[in-house]
Amino acid sequence: MIKIWLLLSIVSFPGMPTVKHAAELYFEEPRCEERRIFVENKLHNLALEQGINPVFIQTWCLESSMFFMKNS
Repeated sequence: MIKIWLLLSIVSFPGMPTVKHAAELYFEEPRCEERRIFVENKLHNLALEQGINPVFIQTWCLESSMFFMKNS
């Protein structure tokens, strides 16, 4: 069994009827956490540059165990 971390990002803008989301996969928790912080800051800065305020951004690094199968 191997551990993975799924970085899940969800963004909501005022006046938009949808919620945007993205996911990335990492094999190391520290790398996922570094990327999580980078993504939050990047999305916030992009929204400010485009004059979108407020913006709701939520990110998580979700841990999961996955089975590794030989010869597959």
